[in-house]
Amino acid sequence: MYMVAACFLMFEMALQVLPSVIAPNLMQDLQLSVVMLGVMSGMYFYTYAAMQVPSGLLFDRFCAKNIITSALLVCAAGALLFGLAQDFYTGTLARLLMGIGSAFAFVSVLVVASDLFKQQHFALIAGITQALAALGAMLGQFPASFAILHLGWRQTLFLCAFIGIVLAIVVWRVLNYQINQHPFTHTECKTHIRDDLLGIVRSRQNWMIALYACLLWAPMSGFASLWGVPFLMHFDNLTLHQAAFVISMMWLGLAVGSPLLGLLANTLNNRLIPLRLSAATGVIAFLVVLIHPWSEFILIIALFIAGAACSGQALSFAVIRKNNSERVKSTVIAFNNMAVVISGACFQPLMGAVIGFWGRHRFTEPYQAGSMLILCAYLIGTLLAFWIIEERKG
Repeated sequence: MYMVAACFLMFEMALQVLPSVIAPNLMQDLQLSVVMLGVMSGMYFYTYAAMQVPSGLLFDRFCAKNIITSALLVCAAGALLFGLAQDFYTGTLARLLMGIGSAFAFVSVLVVASDLFKQQHFALIAGITQALAALGAMLGQFPASFAILHLGWRQTLFLCAFIGIVLAIVVWRVLNYQINQHPFTHTECKTHIRDDLLGIVRSRQNWMIALYACLLWAPMSGFASLWGVPFLMHFDNLTLHQAAFVISMMWLGLAVGSPLLGLLANTLNNRLIPLRLSAATGVIAFLVVLIHPWSEFILIIALFIAGAACSGQALSFAVIRKNNSERVKSTVIAFNNMAVVISGACFQPLMGAVIGFWGRHRFTEPYQAGSMLILCAYLIGTLLAFWIIEERKG
């Protein structure tokens, strides 16, 4: 049942990163500028972020199977509409739809894991979940580039829509388990929602952990999901397929690093040390990528390490869950995931704006300038992990 929910997450991640591979096609066929592409792709994250807390509240109160099935069908509808898009506005609406459905994916897997596994295993399960998400993103980049080459980008999106419908049917048939729900009346439900949300947002540590998660996901949402392929093509002179393969190493690094970091946290019975190690490693690895054009081999190693360094984002879910009560486990997971998704909504268009500005004024290499924002994200995340974030004992 956990793996069935994880398939939804892998599918959602493939949809999330697909624009990075079809960016040249979108700019040509829909007549988009780099800023418009960043805005259209980033729209996915606005509805994704907006739906995070509502998704947590729903999972705390209703059957996971019904929620996940409905979300998958919305994702499929968004993929279908995106494949039919003829202009910026239709493409943006399609990305908004995909964001609404995808908003339930990561939360759903952690909720199912929380329902089915003991709490002491949660850090490791969160790491495994992030690894599966990374594999889904890899499917949305390197293998998808071949599907786009042979089928075309529109037919590839139609195929994604079909896969989403099939997954919805599988979830409906397989994801069957019962947990004790909270049978609140309408008035009690509103009171509990208000109290739960106030308790979460009044905690300074919740905000600091969420900010860390946001910054440690920025390399994946801003660079690996959209601007990494164009960066490698312009700054390092790679072909499209070379760039797609090299950037997929970030997702592979994340897939390898996330369960290892979760295992390290369980072994040490300490989550702060892995959080610090994760962010600091990212500063060094991404600095290597930015300072000079490298060969494909060196870029593979550096970006693999940079992706693995983002594993602290997955571990942040274990920290924030431990720092809050069991009653709000789904909501606080969704709150943290909202911060993660905001990184895409912020960094994708912001990097696009910097790239466009530098390109017009020719101050320096525009994609290098835009990617400096990612280095800053790693650096601030390191400062938070060392001096601000705390973990509740016990």
